[in-house]
Amino acid sequence: MKILVVTPTLGESPWLAETVASVSVLSLAHEHVLVAPAAIVPVLAARFPGTTVVAEPGGGMYAAINVGLAAGRDWDAFTYLNDDDLLRPGFSAVVAALAARPGQPLLAYGRVGLIDGEGRRLGAIPVSPSPGLNRDLYAQRLEPVYQHGTLVSRAAWAQHGGFDAAYRFCGDSEFLARLCVRDVPAVRVGGEVAAFRLHGGQLTKNRPAMLAERARVDDQLGLIAPKLTGRHHWAKLVFRVANLPVYAGRIFRHGLVSFDELLERGG
Repeated sequence: MKILVVTPTLGESPWLAETVASVSVLSLAHEHVLVAPAAIVPVLAARFPGTTVVAEPGGGMYAAINVGLAAGRDWDAFTYLNDDDLLRPGFSAVVAALAARPGQPLLAYGRVGLIDGEGRRLGAIPVSPSPGLNRDLYAQRLEPVYQHGTLVSRAAWAQHGGFDAAYRFCGDSEFLARLCVRDVPAVRVGGEVAAFRLHGGQLTKNRPAMLAERARVDDQLGLIAPKLTGRHHWAKLVFRVANLPVYAGRIFRHGLVSFDELLERGG
C-alpha cells in the first residue's frame, strides 16, 4: 500500500523540517507532497529532496490540500499533515488497518498527542473509542475524529470528493463528518498515531471564527440531533469514560480547562 501525505505550507514554519522528518523515517511506501506558494517551490524542492513540491492555487489551505491530492502519484490512501505537526510510529497501525481491506472506502484513526513548540508533551486529544459511536457523538457537538494521523482510502476520496475550499478553519472537520454521515466505514487503532503542536501563531487560536464555521458544518450536514435519545447519552458516557486518562492528564498539567480553552491559549 502506498501512502500519500499532503502538507500545505507557506514555508515559514520553524517546524517544517521536523514535520518532513516524521514522515520520512516511517518504513512505509509513501509520497510526501508539499504544497507551497509558487515563489518558494524551488527553494523547498532543494531543501527537501525526498518530497514532491507543487504550487498552491490560491483560495486557502483546503484548496491547497486538494491540489496536493491531485498531484500524488499512484497512491492508495492519504493523510494530510500540517507543517508544524508530526506523524508518530504508531501511524503504521493505521496503514495496516487500511491495507487489510484494499480498495474499499474506509478511514482509520487513533490517538493524537498534544505537544508544545519545543516538542514537550502537553496531553492528548479526546477521540472516539469506537467508530460505532461517531454519528451519535457528532449529533451532540462532540468531535470524535481529528485529522491528525487519520488515513482515508482512495476509494473513499473518489466516491465522496475532497475538501470543501469554502471553509477556512473547519474543512477537515467537514470532510471527516461528511464521510461519517455517508456511512464510510471507520477503524480505530490503538496507540498514538500523530502529534498536534500547540503554539501562539496557529489558526486554532481564533476560536469564535472556528466555532462559527463548525456551526456551518453542523447545518450543512444535518449533524445535530433535534432530540437526544438514550443512545446518544450512552455514546457520550462511553466517550467520556474512555477518555478519562486524557481529562486527568489535562487537569494535572493545566488545571480545570477545556480542550477548546487549551487550543485558544496555544498550550
